[in-house]
Formats: sequence, structure tokens, C-alpha cells
Amino acid sequence: MQTLAPDAADLRDTIKRLSRPHSLAGVYHLAEVWAVIAAAIYTSAVLVPLASGLPGLGVYLGVLAVIASRQHALMVLGHEAIHKRWSPNVRINDWLGRSLALFPVFISLAKWRFIHLCHHQHTHTADDPDRAIYARYPLAASAWWRLLVRDVCGLNLVSTLKYFIDLPCVTTDFNRRFLGEARERRYRQVSDMRAFWAFWGIVLLGGGYWGGTSWLLAFVLYWLIPYCTLTQIFFRVRGAIEHGNVPDPDNPYRRTRTYFMHPIAAFFLAPKRVNYHLEHHLYPAVPFYHLPRLHRVLRREVYPHEHAYYERFGQGVGKLVG
Repeated sequence: MQTLAPDAADLRDTIKRLSRPHSLAGVYHLAEVWAVIAAAIYTSAVLVPLASGLPGLGVYLGVLAVIASRQHALMVLGHEAIHKRWSPNVRINDWLGRSLALFPVFISLAKWRFIHLCHHQHTHTADDPDRAIYARYPLAASAWWRLLVRDVCGLNLVSTLKYFIDLPCVTTDFNRRFLGEARERRYRQVSDMRAFWAFWGIVLLGGGYWGGTSWLLAFVLYWLIPYCTLTQIFFRVRGAIEHGNVPDPDNPYRRTRTYFMHPIAAFFLAPKRVNYHLEHHLYPAVPFYHLPRLHRVLRREVYPHEHAYYERFGQGVGKLVG
């Protein structure tokens, strides 16, 4: 945790207060995300189905973008579970994180927690597991667009899955290279991949049994296709802008960026206030719903003295693409 000046007792009290998680807030945001997903599927599958022709296709494409944005939001909410911000009870926190946020978007809580906490501890060093995500920037515009095209075509999907879960016969060597031998051995001791495969076995077999081929088709149209295309782009852009081409990797106030954008753009690219990334790295115990208030406090009391790094989204993207 980043410490403030010794005489800043009032600031420390404020941050301590903001760090208290509220379980009902987490449950509310989870329910809101799933409600939007359900409404989007209902709109396309029932109200304006694909069989209606061009209107149905137009609605489906819009719904695909909305569902992808909420899959992205589930990633962000699952990130809160990694930091144990949903409940002071670790079992409840992890159960909610796995079953309602991370497993549905093909993420192992255990693996991502292991990677992500190492990232916080070793940000912008050779030991940072996430370094491969942001060290390539700035990129030439042609290389940037080539990455995004590959994302929307699903060509980078296996790389994403290897990062988040263990694929049989694929990720053993990857984990050793990505995490290092010692960390890979420690990760194997806490792996939750059996629970992950059990979850998806129940979902697919149960859905297929009760819903038949129509359910399986809906699963492909309204879950797999968004995840394999637009969700990959949203994850790519966010992963790049959080740490890509920052001013000073050795300065905790300038080695990541907080970025601001229009609320509509944030719905897709920065859901659940994930854009307050500098604040998150300084005080990872503060839940996402308190980050805007934390930003205001630090911007008033601390940031002017530390030359903290925050900017508009467009400015940040401009520094990623040269």
C-alpha cells in the first residue's frame, strides 16, 4: 500500500474508511450486469429475432456489443474478488467471484489472483507477469490495427485463454515461461481448474439437456461470439492503456494512468470505474465504487505535489499508437 506523509492522519482515516467493502454493493453490481445481459438476449432472441431479417441482424449486432461490454464488466467485478473486496468472508468472496463473474468469462480466480497480485508487487519490473501485455507500446498504427483485427476475428483467443485458465496439453510450458518455475509450482497448489471444468460441465450438459439444440445455439450466438470477438478488443484496449508507454515506470504516481472518457465509451471500454487505475494501484484495498471519491481526495491533497499521471482517454491512446 502506498503511504502518505506521516502527518496526513486525516487522509489515512479517509482511505481506511473508503477501503471497507460493502457486500450488498457487490451483489447489486453483479445483479445489474446479469440483468442487462438477460434484457439484451431477450430483445434479440424474442422481440426482434434474427429470423426477422435485416432489423433482426441490426439488433443482434447491437446486442453483441452490449453483451461483450457486460462480459468485460464481469472481468472487472471478478477483479474485485481477486482483491477480496466483495466480502470479508474469503469463502463467500471467492464463491461469488468464481460462479457469478469469472468462470462465466473463462477465467480462473486462482490463476488470475496469482498473476495479478504478482503484477501489483512487481509492476514494471522483469518479474511482472503482465509485462508482456504493455511492454510492446508504443506501437506503429499498422501493428495496433492488426492486433485489433486479429482480436475481432478471434485469432488471439487462445493467447487470452492461456493467460486466464489452464488448457490441457497447452499451458504447462506456457505457465512455466510466464510465471517462472517457482511461481508456477506455487500456483499449482491453489489451482481451481477442477471447479472451473465442473462449472462448465454443469452449464453445458444442463443447458443442453433442458434447452436442447436451441439453447446451445443461443449459447453460441449470445455468449461465445461476443466473447471471442468484441470482448477481446475491450480487454486489449484496457490492458494497453493501463500501463502502456507511461512517463516513469519507477514512480508509483506515474507508472500507470487514470484516464477519463465519455460515459457511453466507458460502458464498453472502462466498466465499473476500472479507469481509475492509478488509484487502484496506490490503494488496491479500496473497492471500485469508492475510487472516484478517492481520486477527488488525492487530486486535491496529494497529486499536485507528486505530479500524478492522469489524462483523457484519447490522449492515452495517442501515446500507445505512434
